[in-house]
Amino acid sequence: MRDAFGGAFMIQIFLVFILIYVSFTALALNYAKAFKVKNRIIEYIETNEQVNISDMTAQELINMETFFEEEIHGKMNYYGSLECTNTEEEKYCKNGIQIVEQKSGTNTIGKYYKVTTSFGWSIQFFNVINKISGKPDEKAPFSNWKISGETRLIVNN
Repeated sequence: MRDAFGGAFMIQIFLVFILIYVSFTALALNYAKAFKVKNRIIEYIETNEQVNISDMTAQELINMETFFEEEIHGKMNYYGSLECTNTEEEKYCKNGIQIVEQKSGTNTIGKYYKVTTSFGWSIQFFNVINKISGKPDEKAPFSNWKISGETRLIVNN
């Protein structure tokens, strides 16, 4: 009987460590995806020299939206959970992508933009524990982490 209990206990410990390993791996992959998306958006802004994102022509806006739809949401399968702040500096915020114009003081040569993406995690296993303990109304723990980066100076034409 002692050997059966010890074997079952070792299997439980092994499963806990596998769960922890898989969780950290999933977080690392989500972080890498959000980081890659941020870099791809910064590259797009710098390549196309989008100086005034809020004052883009209709064609430039369509091109940027098409790029986001095809590259970011299509090929990279990225949909973040970033909430928009609707501030004056915020120039674009949609589907987990936020582009904010940075204050540049007395700089009149060009502009900097800060690109923020996010990724979240939710542990659904805690819903089962909440139901067992008699708290079925509570939601699983959720967190949203942001990743930000700035463009190089984009010079006015």
